[in-house]
Amino acid sequence: MAQVSVRGISKYFGTLKALDNVSCEFEDGKFYALLGPSGSGKTTLLRMIAGFEFANAGTIFIDGEAVDTLPVEKRDIGMVFQNYALFPNMNVFDNVGFGLSVRGTDKGEITRRVGAVLELVKLTGLDKRRPHQLSGGQRQRVAVARALVTNPRVLLLDEPLSALDRTLRVEMEVELRRIQRDVGITTIFVTHDQEEALTMSDHIGILDKGHMVQEGPPLDVYENPNSVFSARFLGESNLLRGTVRNGDLVLGDGTVVTCRASANGGTGGSGEGPGVCSVRPEKITLSSDPDNHTDTDATPRNHLRGTVIRHIFAGSSLTYQIQWNGDVLRVFMQNLSGDILPAGTPVSLSWKPGDTVMVPDA
Repeated sequence: MAQVSVRGISKYFGTLKALDNVSCEFEDGKFYALLGPSGSGKTTLLRMIAGFEFANAGTIFIDGEAVDTLPVEKRDIGMVFQNYALFPNMNVFDNVGFGLSVRGTDKGEITRRVGAVLELVKLTGLDKRRPHQLSGGQRQRVAVARALVTNPRVLLLDEPLSALDRTLRVEMEVELRRIQRDVGITTIFVTHDQEEALTMSDHIGILDKGHMVQEGPPLDVYENPNSVFSARFLGESNLLRGTVRNGDLVLGDGTVVTCRASANGGTGGSGEGPGVCSVRPEKITLSSDPDNHTDTDATPRNHLRGTVIRHIFAGSSLTYQIQWNGDVLRVFMQNLSGDILPAGTPVSLSWKPGDTVMVPDA
């Protein structure tokens, strides 16, 4: 297993700056997610770690060794591509053992190692099948087995779940995490899916326009966005704009919202000036009595009044869109009673000050 260090990496494609002075650490044995919108640089960074692209500036280290000039085959990397890249004319055994064969590994050793890795990914007994005879989830497991059979130092995954339907994708999230923990390999996973990143990873790095804008454990990054971009991109967020006064936010209608500074670089304090607060939709309590400020405990809460615009029904949950002072706020609720508030219903919104994070508007 290995630690990967990326230090000051920049990459240009003509005039396009795909990565701009990116530095990050991928700790030995951990599962990392690189998250960002299309064009953010996440796949470029993964390909540079693998050796498919080379940096214009900066250095990549694997276990302290600079690998910038090493070709792909010398980096001891296992990689799973988005389309799995299996050989259609080979059966499962030959696909998985291909990397060992080209290394000249003894046939008996190939048989032993392929059998062990097929057991790991729960494909024992399917070694004679060809890719077209497998389900999407099974093909993905073959690709993972092929990447692991050579005992690489690092496993790289380039959006391997994107071709699967939702039910299978959720199942494979659990399976990939299990395999990674069983092997203990340093894993770097590229995705644009927020739920995948939160579900699977030990550590998240969010990229935007070639910059690493925030990184840390999933819960920390989610609860403490350091910018409007992070608050909006990882999960959903209601943004309240106003004027900062003594650490609170005074909204346009005069309502005072008590905020906290983000633990990851948000602003706050006693200064005055324009400010933005983020509050997650699931943190808000909604009441159909607009004058109901009764709380379940003694904790002070922020309050707003609004009107239901519409609801979005998703079986176990409801999303309400609430009109407030010219803005639309979103509230997530569990579907406990089956009762749905119709459009036009006056409502009261409340949430804890600790769930209201002051963030830079950038």
